[in-house]
Amino acid sequence: MVEIFDGSGHFGMWQSEVLDALFQQGLDITIEGKKPESMGEEDWKTLNRLACGTIRSCLSREQKYAFCKETSASKLMTELEEKFLKKSSQNKLHMKKRLFRFTYIPGATMNDHITSFNQLVADLLNLDVTFEDEDLALMLLGSLPEEFEFLETTLLHGKVAVSLNEVCGALYSYELRRKDKKDSSEKANEALVARGRPVIQAKGKKKRSKSKAKVGKDECAFCREKGHWKKDCPKLKNKGQSKTVADSNVAEYVDDSDCSLAVSGSTSSSSAWLLDSGCSNHMCPNREWFYDFRELEEGVVYTANDVPLTTHGIGSIRLKNRDGAIRTLKDVRFVPSLSRNLISVGALSD
Repeated sequence: MVEIFDGSGHFGMWQSEVLDALFQQGLDITIEGKKPESMGEEDWKTLNRLACGTIRSCLSREQKYAFCKETSASKLMTELEEKFLKKSSQNKLHMKKRLFRFTYIPGATMNDHITSFNQLVADLLNLDVTFEDEDLALMLLGSLPEEFEFLETTLLHGKVAVSLNEVCGALYSYELRRKDKKDSSEKANEALVARGRPVIQAKGKKKRSKSKAKVGKDECAFCREKGHWKKDCPKLKNKGQSKTVADSNVAEYVDDSDCSLAVSGSTSSSSAWLLDSGCSNHMCPNREWFYDFRELEEGVVYTANDVPLTTHGIGSIRLKNRDGAIRTLKDVRFVPSLSRNLISVGALSD
C-alpha cells in the first residue's frame, strides 16, 4: 500500500513505492515511454491509462488537479519529478549540506538514526549524486557523538576499508547490547531487597557503619548470640588466631546502608568494594590482591553507564566477610585505570 503523497513528504521514497506498484501490476514498461513493436497502439494507450490511474491514485486530491489530464505515464512521472525533485545545482548543494551536517540526535534509537541517514542518501541518489560505499560508512560514523569513539576505533583498527553494512550492523549490535544490559540491571535492582548495599573494605582499613541494628541486653554485639558479652565472645577470640588466607589477599565486609546502587562519589577509597548492578564483570585495579592471575591481551569490559575500560588480566581475589567466612571472587578483571573495586551483580547471579 503506497502512502498518499500531498507534496510535503519524501518524494523519492514515494516514487520508489509507486514504481514497485507499477511493476507488480505489469505496468512498469509504460515509464520507459517507448511502445514495444509487438504491441498495438490501442493496447499501449490502455496500459498508459492504467498506469496513470495508479500513479494519480497515490496523490492527494490537491496534487491531482495539475496532472488530471495527462495520459502518458512517462510524461506524468517526469512532470512530478520536475515539480518535487528539482535536479538543480542549488538543490544538490542543499541536500549535500544536510548530509554532511547530519548528526546523531540524543535519545534517538539507532534504527531511527540510520533510517534518517539512508533517507538523505536516497534523496541525493534521486538527484544523480552518488557516493562510494566506504565514504557513506565513514560519514555515518562521523555523525556519532564522542561516546561511540571506542566503537569507531574498534571498527577501523587495522582495516584498509570498511563497508556501510558493516557499520550499520555494528551499531545495531551495540544498541542491542546496551538494551540487554539495561534490562539485566533493572532485574538485578528488583532483586535487591535491602535498603542499601554492602561495601567491602580492604584488610587494615577501618570504616564504621552509619547505621547498626540495636543489640539486646543479653546479646553479643559481635556474633549476635545470646548468653555472653562481646568481650567474652569465642568467635571474636578465634578471629585473630586462625588466618587460613594471607592478609594481602583478604578483604572484610563493612555494612554501609547509605551507599547508592549506582557507582557514584559515595566513597573515594581505592580499597573499597562496591556492589554494582550494571557493570559487566568484577573489576579491580589492585594487582597485588590477585591470585591464579593470568595476563590477557587487551580486552574490554563495561561499567554501569556503558563506559568501555581496558582490562589487562583475569584472576581470583579472596574476601573475608564480617562473620569471618572467606569468599572467593572468580574471573575478576584487572583494570588499572579503574578508581574503585566493583562487584558485578550480574556475575554473582550467573
